[in-house]
Amino acid sequence: MTAGAAHPDPSPGRLSTLRLLRHEFVTPEAIYGTVLITVIIEVQEDENTAWAGLIIAALTAFVFWLAHVFAHTVARHGVKRGREIPIATAIREAIYHSTGFLTGPLVPLLLLALAPLGVLDDESAYTAAELSSLVILFLLGALALAERGRRWWACLLGGLLTSGVGVLVIILELILH
Repeated sequence: MTAGAAHPDPSPGRLSTLRLLRHEFVTPEAIYGTVLITVIIEVQEDENTAWAGLIIAALTAFVFWLAHVFAHTVARHGVKRGREIPIATAIREAIYHSTGFLTGPLVPLLLLALAPLGVLDDESAYTAAELSSLVILFLLGALALAERGRRWWACLLGGLLTSGVGVLVIILELILH
């Protein structure tokens, strides 16, 4: 196998664990959900306790998920390429397609919840939640390259670039809001 070539799937017809993780959790919606929740948590940090920030962030993530389900349903419902898409099918597809808006924010929200549970103080919980987003973005970038069979240093670089671009997007969102 040449350097940088993708590893063959060890079980044809089945996704390897790495590919399953990648295809189920590395989605544009999960990446956007991770960036979004980081911005929401960052904005809440100076204004609210971790408990209030958790509630606001979780509700905001849910509303964005709901908006995405709504938009996807409306866009998919009807006749597409000569095939009728019933409303129930459009809703099912929208929910499946939009899951990342809920999974992306999950780890930061769980870490933020450690303050109301008394495990961390508010400041530490906010910091852990924000840093977890950067770790998640790093892992998503590294995982994308690992799946393609790249060398460890390329995966490391890809993860650093992904989290770096994530930080840039988060900063731009914070400046504009």
